[in-house]
Amino acid sequence: MEQHHVVAFLALTEELHFGRAADRVFVTQPTLSRTIRALEEELGTRLFDRSNRGVQLTEAGHAFLEPARALHASYERAMNSVAEAAQGLNGRVRLVFTGPSSYRRVADIASAVSSRFPNVRLELIGGGFAGEGLHRLLHHRADAALGRWSHLPDSVAKRPISQEGFVLAISSSHPLATSRTVPFGALANEPFIQLQERSPSVVTERLNELCTRYDVALNIRQSAPDTWTALALVASGVGVTLTLTSVRDNTSVSGVTFLELDDAVQPAWLSLAWLKDNDSPALASVLGAAEALSEHDGNVPPAFEPLPTRSRPASTAGH
Repeated sequence: MEQHHVVAFLALTEELHFGRAADRVFVTQPTLSRTIRALEEELGTRLFDRSNRGVQLTEAGHAFLEPARALHASYERAMNSVAEAAQGLNGRVRLVFTGPSSYRRVADIASAVSSRFPNVRLELIGGGFAGEGLHRLLHHRADAALGRWSHLPDSVAKRPISQEGFVLAISSSHPLATSRTVPFGALANEPFIQLQERSPSVVTERLNELCTRYDVALNIRQSAPDTWTALALVASGVGVTLTLTSVRDNTSVSGVTFLELDDAVQPAWLSLAWLKDNDSPALASVLGAAEALSEHDGNVPPAFEPLPTRSRPASTAGH
């Protein structure tokens, strides 16, 4: 049974006239008659009684009516889903992100996608560090990654979406806790907590740059598997750590004070990255929503990479 059989059947049930039903489905009357006969032969029973008095549904025809309507509705839904997928209006996008420094931005992106593209399913994957997110991306275990990278493989495109600075996290009981700022050189003898990163991060890069600039050899007292653990160690007085302003702004850890550095430190950019050969329209919709969100914030530099294009302009239905 094919879709045109169902369409012809439904048209004839509503018109109960072969000529009008044929006009309705844009075929000739003989073509419609052959289609109905083929359907009846496939089902093994008559669906219509034909007489001089007109056309009437048989008992079998009445029994087939609701299933036929359900088949037609299912077909229409399938066709609409395919069309919407081509426009980026539905589909799945897997977004991997780093720890607490990205929580607020992830929530903002999810809200923007939900508002603009309610049928796009955004799957959020928490990752430890930017390097792990990139690994997932390169191995097709994520469609987009949110992180901070100084360098990316040629196969990966990225868009910066927010700028971040660096602060020092110290115990609130530390003698420096009452200061507003601290020079990096004052940390030469401080016990330091460093993250256990599998690949160098922007925090590690800036930390190394500062050590080189001020000839400081850090006293690494403890390593931590993630930012939450590092902050807990700081609160307990184990040591101090360098972190991002987004960590300061998105976390609340009792016993931790964040100090600005007196020294000029190149800011970091939180970026969205994706594989250049990923032509998913749903991904293009998510990236577009994130870009619009960042443009609204007014803190994004000129784009590094063009966004992937959809096959047709996506609607903003659902605002």
